[in-house]
Amino acid sequence: MTTNASLSPIWSEFLATQNAQFDEQGKICSFGHPELERFMIKNGPVVTSLTHQALIKVSGSEALTFLQAQLTSDLNDVSDIQAQFSAYCDPQGQVLANFLVFKYKDDYYLNFDASLRESILKRLTMFVLRSDVQLTEVSNELIQVGFAGEFGDLDVQRRLNTKVKEVFESGMIEVEDMQDIIVIKVPGPYHKYALFGPADQMINAWKKIRDNSDVTNNYDWNLLNIAAGVPEVTSETSAKFTAQFFNLDKFDAINFKKGCFPGQEIIARIHYRGKVTKRMLRIHLNEVVSLLPGDALTLKDQNDKTHKLTVINANPDVFNGTLCLAIGTLKSLEAIEGDLVTESGEAAVIEPLPYSITDEE
Repeated sequence: MTTNASLSPIWSEFLATQNAQFDEQGKICSFGHPELERFMIKNGPVVTSLTHQALIKVSGSEALTFLQAQLTSDLNDVSDIQAQFSAYCDPQGQVLANFLVFKYKDDYYLNFDASLRESILKRLTMFVLRSDVQLTEVSNELIQVGFAGEFGDLDVQRRLNTKVKEVFESGMIEVEDMQDIIVIKVPGPYHKYALFGPADQMINAWKKIRDNSDVTNNYDWNLLNIAAGVPEVTSETSAKFTAQFFNLDKFDAINFKKGCFPGQEIIARIHYRGKVTKRMLRIHLNEVVSLLPGDALTLKDQNDKTHKLTVINANPDVFNGTLCLAIGTLKSLEAIEGDLVTESGEAAVIEPLPYSITDEE
Protein backbone atom coordinates (compact mmCIF):
# COMPACT_ATOMS: atom_id res chain seq x y z
CA MET A 1 0.00 0.00 0.00
CA THR A 2 1.29 3.41 -1.00
CA THR A 3 0.18 6.63 0.68
CA ASN A 4 2.47 9.11 -1.02
CA ALA A 5 0.26 11.93 -2.33
CA SER A 6 2.90 14.57 -3.05
CA LEU A 7 2.26 16.68 -6.11
CA SER A 8 4.06 15.66 -9.29
CA PRO A 9 7.14 17.92 -9.74
CA ILE A 10 6.34 18.26 -13.44
CA TRP A 11 2.80 19.43 -12.71
CA SER A 12 3.88 21.61 -9.81
CA GLU A 13 6.38 23.45 -12.00
CA PHE A 14 3.77 23.88 -14.72
CA LEU A 15 1.20 25.33 -12.30
CA ALA A 16 3.84 27.83 -11.17
CA THR A 17 4.06 29.09 -14.76
CA GLN A 18 0.28 29.56 -14.64
CA ASN A 19 0.58 31.72 -11.50
CA ALA A 20 -1.28 29.19 -9.34
CA GLN A 21 -1.36 30.24 -5.67
CA PHE A 22 -1.94 27.61 -2.98
CA ASP A 23 -3.34 27.90 0.55
CA GLU A 24 -2.53 25.88 3.67
CA GLN A 25 -4.93 23.12 2.59
CA GLY A 26 -3.01 22.59 -0.63
CA LYS A 27 -5.86 24.00 -2.71
CA ILE A 28 -5.47 26.59 -5.44
CA CYS A 29 -6.98 29.74 -3.98
CA SER A 30 -6.22 31.93 -7.00
CA PHE A 31 -4.48 32.21 -10.33
CA GLY A 32 -3.94 35.92 -9.65
CA HIS A 33 -7.36 37.26 -10.74
CA PRO A 34 -9.88 36.15 -8.09
CA GLU A 35 -12.76 38.39 -9.20
CA LEU A 36 -12.51 37.23 -12.81
CA GLU A 37 -12.11 33.60 -11.74
CA ARG A 38 -15.43 33.72 -9.89
CA PHE A 39 -17.26 35.64 -12.59
CA MET A 40 -16.20 33.20 -15.31
CA ILE A 41 -17.87 30.34 -13.42
CA LYS A 42 -21.25 31.77 -14.47
CA ASN A 43 -21.06 30.38 -18.01
CA GLY A 44 -17.47 29.28 -18.53
CA PRO A 45 -15.52 27.88 -20.15
CA VAL A 46 -13.16 27.44 -17.20
CA VAL A 47 -10.37 25.02 -16.33
CA THR A 48 -8.70 24.24 -13.02
CA SER A 49 -6.26 21.78 -11.48
CA LEU A 50 -7.89 19.39 -8.98
CA THR A 51 -4.77 17.61 -7.79
CA HIS A 52 -5.72 18.30 -4.17
CA GLN A 53 -8.27 15.47 -4.53
CA ALA A 54 -7.49 11.89 -3.49
CA LEU A 55 -7.26 9.14 -6.11
CA ILE A 56 -6.99 5.46 -5.19
CA LYS A 57 -6.19 2.80 -7.76
CA VAL A 58 -7.82 -0.57 -7.08
CA SER A 59 -6.03 -3.31 -9.02
CA GLY A 60 -5.78 -7.10 -8.97
CA SER A 61 -7.84 -10.00 -10.29
CA GLU A 62 -10.45 -9.63 -7.52
CA ALA A 63 -10.78 -5.82 -7.64
CA LEU A 64 -14.34 -5.89 -9.02
CA THR A 65 -15.54 -8.45 -6.47
CA PHE A 66 -13.94 -6.47 -3.65
CA LEU A 67 -15.49 -3.14 -4.66
CA GLN A 68 -18.88 -4.72 -5.31
CA ALA A 69 -18.97 -5.87 -1.70
CA GLN A 70 -17.92 -2.49 -0.29
CA LEU A 71 -19.66 0.24 -2.30
CA THR A 72 -23.33 1.21 -2.72
CA SER A 73 -23.46 1.16 -6.54
CA ASP A 74 -23.36 -1.75 -8.98
CA LEU A 75 -19.73 -1.88 -10.10
CA ASN A 76 -20.66 -4.15 -12.99
CA ASP A 77 -21.86 -1.00 -14.75
CA VAL A 78 -18.39 0.58 -14.67
CA SER A 79 -16.48 0.06 -17.90
CA ASP A 80 -13.92 1.71 -20.17
CA ILE A 81 -16.71 4.00 -21.41
CA GLN A 82 -18.88 4.37 -18.29
CA ALA A 83 -18.10 5.86 -14.87
CA GLN A 84 -20.46 6.34 -11.91
CA PHE A 85 -20.97 7.91 -8.49
CA SER A 86 -20.86 5.60 -5.50
CA ALA A 87 -20.53 5.73 -1.72
CA TYR A 88 -18.73 3.85 1.03
CA CYS A 89 -20.75 3.45 4.24
CA ASP A 90 -20.32 2.12 7.74
CA PRO A 91 -22.55 -0.70 9.08
CA GLN A 92 -25.05 1.90 10.33
CA GLY A 93 -25.55 3.21 6.79
CA GLN A 94 -23.70 6.47 7.40
CA VAL A 95 -21.66 7.66 4.41
CA LEU A 96 -17.93 7.60 5.07
CA ALA A 97 -16.99 8.92 1.61
CA ASN A 98 -18.51 9.35 -1.83
CA PHE A 99 -16.57 8.52 -4.98
CA LEU A 100 -16.37 9.11 -8.67
CA VAL A 101 -15.59 5.56 -9.80
CA PHE A 102 -14.04 4.91 -13.21
CA LYS A 103 -12.02 2.34 -15.08
CA TYR A 104 -8.67 3.22 -16.64
CA LYS A 105 -6.38 0.73 -18.35
CA ASP A 106 -8.08 -2.29 -16.71
CA ASP A 107 -7.90 -0.92 -13.15
CA TYR A 108 -10.57 0.79 -11.06
CA TYR A 109 -10.13 4.26 -9.57
CA LEU A 110 -11.84 6.04 -6.67
CA ASN A 111 -11.77 9.83 -6.73
CA PHE A 112 -12.87 11.68 -3.58
CA ASP A 113 -12.12 14.49 -1.12
CA ALA A 114 -8.51 14.46 0.07
CA SER A 115 -9.40 15.14 3.72
CA LEU A 116 -10.49 11.48 3.80
CA ARG A 117 -7.47 10.05 1.98
CA GLU A 118 -5.75 8.29 4.89
CA SER A 119 -8.88 7.13 6.73
CA ILE A 120 -10.55 5.63 3.66
CA LEU A 121 -7.38 3.97 2.40
CA LYS A 122 -6.81 2.46 5.83
CA ARG A 123 -10.39 1.23 6.19
CA LEU A 124 -10.57 -0.29 2.70
CA THR A 125 -7.26 -2.05 3.31
CA MET A 126 -8.71 -3.72 6.40
CA PHE A 127 -11.20 -5.59 4.23
CA VAL A 128 -8.80 -6.74 1.51
CA LEU A 129 -7.72 -9.69 3.67
CA ARG A 130 -6.27 -12.39 1.38
CA SER A 131 -7.92 -11.16 -1.79
CA ASP A 132 -5.88 -10.38 -4.89
CA VAL A 133 -6.48 -6.65 -4.49
CA GLN A 134 -3.97 -3.80 -4.31
CA LEU A 135 -4.84 -0.29 -3.16
CA THR A 136 -2.53 2.56 -4.17
CA GLU A 137 -2.85 6.33 -3.76
CA VAL A 138 -1.95 7.71 -7.20
CA SER A 139 -3.01 11.37 -7.22
CA ASN A 140 0.66 12.25 -7.85
CA GLU A 141 0.77 9.95 -10.90
CA LEU A 142 -2.54 10.69 -12.61
CA ILE A 143 -3.13 14.45 -12.67
CA GLN A 144 -6.74 15.57 -12.32
CA VAL A 145 -8.07 18.59 -14.20
CA GLY A 146 -11.60 20.00 -14.24
CA PHE A 147 -13.11 21.66 -17.31
CA ALA A 148 -16.58 23.15 -17.70
CA GLY A 149 -18.50 25.50 -19.94
CA GLU A 150 -21.82 26.19 -21.59
CA PHE A 151 -20.38 24.80 -24.84
CA GLY A 152 -17.84 22.54 -23.16
CA ASP A 153 -18.96 19.50 -25.15
CA LEU A 154 -17.90 21.19 -28.38
CA ASP A 155 -14.53 22.16 -26.91
CA VAL A 156 -13.87 18.60 -25.75
CA GLN A 157 -14.78 17.23 -29.14
CA ARG A 158 -12.86 19.77 -31.22
CA ARG A 159 -9.79 20.38 -29.06
CA LEU A 160 -9.35 16.96 -27.47
CA ASN A 161 -10.84 14.83 -30.25
CA THR A 162 -13.08 13.01 -27.78
CA LYS A 163 -16.85 12.48 -27.97
CA VAL A 164 -18.15 12.20 -24.42
CA LYS A 165 -21.76 13.37 -24.56
CA GLU A 166 -23.74 11.82 -21.69
CA VAL A 167 -23.17 12.30 -17.95
CA PHE A 168 -20.79 9.62 -16.61
CA GLU A 169 -19.72 8.65 -20.11
CA SER A 170 -15.93 8.35 -20.42
CA GLY A 171 -13.40 8.06 -23.22
CA MET A 172 -9.71 8.41 -24.03
CA ILE A 173 -8.31 11.40 -25.91
CA GLU A 174 -7.45 10.33 -29.45
CA VAL A 175 -4.46 12.59 -29.99
CA GLU A 176 -0.89 11.27 -30.02
CA ASP A 177 0.58 13.44 -27.24
CA MET A 178 -2.53 13.06 -25.02
CA GLN A 179 -3.52 9.44 -25.67
CA ASP A 180 -3.23 8.35 -22.03
CA ILE A 181 -5.74 10.91 -20.71
CA ILE A 182 -9.26 9.80 -19.85
CA VAL A 183 -12.15 12.29 -20.08
CA ILE A 184 -15.28 11.75 -17.94
CA LYS A 185 -18.43 13.86 -18.17
CA VAL A 186 -19.68 14.58 -14.64
CA PRO A 187 -22.85 16.27 -13.31
CA GLY A 188 -22.87 20.05 -13.50
CA PRO A 189 -25.07 23.04 -14.29
CA TYR A 190 -23.72 22.81 -17.85
CA HIS A 191 -21.15 20.60 -19.62
CA LYS A 192 -18.59 19.58 -16.99
CA TYR A 193 -15.66 17.17 -17.22
CA ALA A 194 -13.00 15.46 -15.14
CA LEU A 195 -9.72 14.61 -16.88
CA PHE A 196 -7.11 12.20 -15.51
CA GLY A 197 -3.71 11.48 -17.03
CA PRO A 198 0.10 11.72 -16.81
CA ALA A 199 1.53 15.16 -16.02
CA ASP A 200 3.42 15.65 -19.29
CA GLN A 201 0.36 14.82 -21.38
CA MET A 202 -1.96 16.86 -19.14
CA ILE A 203 0.14 19.94 -19.81
CA ASN A 204 -0.63 19.50 -23.50
CA ALA A 205 -4.35 19.07 -22.79
CA TRP A 206 -4.38 22.13 -20.50
CA LYS A 207 -2.81 24.27 -23.22
CA LYS A 208 -5.36 23.05 -25.78
CA ILE A 209 -8.25 23.83 -23.43
CA ARG A 210 -6.79 27.21 -22.47
CA ASP A 211 -6.99 28.32 -26.10
CA ASN A 212 -10.69 28.96 -25.46
CA SER A 213 -11.10 29.18 -21.68
CA ASP A 214 -10.05 30.97 -18.51
CA VAL A 215 -8.69 29.51 -15.29
CA THR A 216 -10.53 29.36 -11.99
CA ASN A 217 -9.51 28.38 -8.47
CA ASN A 218 -10.60 25.30 -6.52
CA TYR A 219 -13.04 27.18 -4.30
CA ASP A 220 -15.02 28.88 -7.04
CA TRP A 221 -15.07 25.57 -8.92
CA ASN A 222 -17.18 24.36 -5.99
CA LEU A 223 -19.97 26.66 -7.18
CA LEU A 224 -20.56 24.27 -10.08
CA ASN A 225 -21.06 21.35 -7.70
CA ILE A 226 -23.30 23.41 -5.44
CA ALA A 227 -25.43 24.62 -8.36
CA ALA A 228 -25.88 21.04 -9.58
CA GLY A 229 -26.61 19.70 -6.09
CA VAL A 230 -23.58 17.39 -6.18
CA PRO A 231 -22.56 16.28 -2.67
CA GLU A 232 -18.98 16.00 -1.47
CA VAL A 233 -18.37 14.18 1.78
CA THR A 234 -15.41 15.51 3.76
CA SER A 235 -13.79 14.61 7.08
CA GLU A 236 -16.20 17.02 8.79
CA THR A 237 -19.32 15.33 7.39
CA SER A 238 -18.09 11.71 7.16
CA ALA A 239 -20.16 9.17 9.14
CA LYS A 240 -22.82 11.79 9.89
CA PHE A 241 -25.62 11.09 7.38
CA THR A 242 -27.08 8.20 5.40
CA ALA A 243 -26.70 8.05 1.62
CA GLN A 244 -30.21 9.35 0.83
CA PHE A 245 -29.65 12.41 3.02
CA PHE A 246 -26.84 13.37 0.59
CA ASN A 247 -29.27 12.81 -2.32
CA LEU A 248 -26.97 10.10 -3.66
CA ASP A 249 -29.99 8.06 -4.75
CA LYS A 250 -30.76 10.88 -7.19
CA PHE A 251 -27.45 10.18 -8.95
CA ASP A 252 -28.07 6.41 -9.13
CA ALA A 253 -25.20 5.99 -6.69
CA ILE A 254 -27.18 3.36 -4.75
CA ASN A 255 -28.27 0.04 -6.21
CA PHE A 256 -30.96 -1.59 -4.09
CA LYS A 257 -30.85 -4.94 -5.91
CA LYS A 258 -27.11 -5.73 -6.11
CA GLY A 259 -26.80 -7.49 -2.76
CA CYS A 260 -24.98 -6.75 0.46
CA PHE A 261 -22.63 -3.87 1.20
CA PRO A 262 -21.89 -2.10 4.52
CA GLY A 263 -25.06 -0.36 5.72
CA GLN A 264 -27.19 -1.95 2.98
CA GLU A 265 -29.98 -3.11 5.31
CA ILE A 266 -30.55 0.33 6.83
CA ILE A 267 -30.27 2.19 3.50
CA ALA A 268 -32.70 -0.24 1.86
CA ARG A 269 -35.18 0.06 4.74
CA ILE A 270 -35.24 3.84 4.33
CA HIS A 271 -35.78 3.41 0.59
CA TYR A 272 -38.60 0.87 0.69
CA ARG A 273 -40.44 2.51 3.57
CA GLY A 274 -40.23 5.88 1.84
CA LYS A 275 -39.01 7.63 4.97
CA VAL A 276 -36.22 9.95 3.91
CA THR A 277 -36.50 12.41 6.77
CA LYS A 278 -33.63 14.67 5.70
CA ARG A 279 -32.39 15.93 2.36
CA MET A 280 -29.57 18.07 1.03
CA LEU A 281 -30.88 21.46 -0.11
CA ARG A 282 -29.43 24.31 -2.14
CA ILE A 283 -29.72 27.63 -0.30
CA HIS A 284 -28.79 31.15 -1.32
CA LEU A 285 -27.95 33.52 1.52
CA ASN A 286 -28.18 37.22 0.80
CA GLU A 287 -24.90 37.87 2.60
CA VAL A 288 -21.34 36.61 2.37
CA VAL A 289 -20.89 34.16 5.24
CA SER A 290 -17.86 32.02 5.96
CA LEU A 291 -19.32 28.50 6.09
CA LEU A 292 -17.31 25.29 6.22
CA PRO A 293 -18.46 21.67 5.81
CA GLY A 294 -20.01 20.46 9.03
CA ASP A 295 -20.93 23.96 10.26
CA ALA A 296 -24.41 24.56 11.64
CA LEU A 297 -26.64 26.86 9.58
CA THR A 298 -29.54 28.35 11.53
CA LEU A 299 -32.46 29.90 9.67
CA LYS A 300 -35.64 31.48 11.01
CA ASP A 301 -39.08 31.89 9.47
CA GLN A 302 -41.57 34.71 9.98
CA ASN A 303 -42.97 33.02 13.07
CA ASP A 304 -39.48 33.12 14.58
CA LYS A 305 -39.28 29.34 14.37
CA THR A 306 -35.71 28.06 14.14
CA HIS A 307 -34.60 25.59 11.46
CA LYS A 308 -31.16 24.03 11.87
CA LEU A 309 -29.19 22.56 8.97
CA THR A 310 -25.69 21.13 8.47
CA VAL A 311 -23.49 22.68 5.80
CA ILE A 312 -22.06 20.28 3.20
CA ASN A 313 -20.49 22.78 0.80
CA ALA A 314 -20.52 26.58 0.55
CA ASN A 315 -18.88 29.40 -1.37
CA PRO A 316 -19.47 33.10 -2.08
CA ASP A 317 -21.82 33.30 -5.07
CA VAL A 318 -20.90 34.90 -8.40
CA PHE A 319 -22.60 38.27 -7.92
CA ASN A 320 -23.70 38.48 -4.29
CA GLY A 321 -24.23 36.49 -1.15
CA THR A 322 -23.37 32.86 -0.47
CA LEU A 323 -24.49 29.67 -2.18
CA CYS A 324 -24.47 26.48 -0.15
CA LEU A 325 -25.62 22.91 0.11
CA ALA A 326 -26.94 21.94 3.52
CA ILE A 327 -28.82 18.98 4.98
CA GLY A 328 -32.03 19.72 6.87
CA THR A 329 -35.13 17.97 8.16
CA LEU A 330 -37.84 17.92 5.50
CA LYS A 331 -40.80 17.99 7.87
CA SER A 332 -39.50 21.12 9.57
CA LEU A 333 -38.74 22.89 6.30
CA GLU A 334 -42.05 21.95 4.66
CA ALA A 335 -43.86 23.67 7.52
CA ILE A 336 -42.10 26.98 6.93
CA GLU A 337 -44.35 30.01 6.86
CA GLY A 338 -43.16 33.09 5.02
CA ASP A 339 -39.62 34.03 4.08
CA LEU A 340 -36.50 32.68 5.74
CA VAL A 341 -33.73 34.78 7.23
CA THR A 342 -30.32 34.10 8.73
CA GLU A 343 -29.47 34.80 12.34
CA SER A 344 -28.32 38.26 11.27
CA GLY A 345 -31.67 38.94 9.59
CA GLU A 346 -30.55 38.63 5.95
CA ALA A 347 -32.73 36.80 3.43
CA ALA A 348 -32.22 33.09 2.77
CA VAL A 349 -33.87 31.30 -0.15
CA ILE A 350 -34.20 27.55 -0.68
CA GLU A 351 -33.61 27.15 -4.41
CA PRO A 352 -34.82 24.30 -6.64
CA LEU A 353 -32.31 21.59 -7.47
CA PRO A 354 -31.90 20.03 -10.93
CA TYR A 355 -33.65 16.91 -9.54
CA SER A 356 -36.68 16.33 -7.35
CA ILE A 357 -36.20 15.50 -3.67
CA THR A 358 -39.88 15.28 -2.78
CA ASP A 359 -41.05 12.54 -5.16
CA GLU A 360 -41.94 9.04 -3.98
CA GLU A 361 -39.00 7.04 -2.80
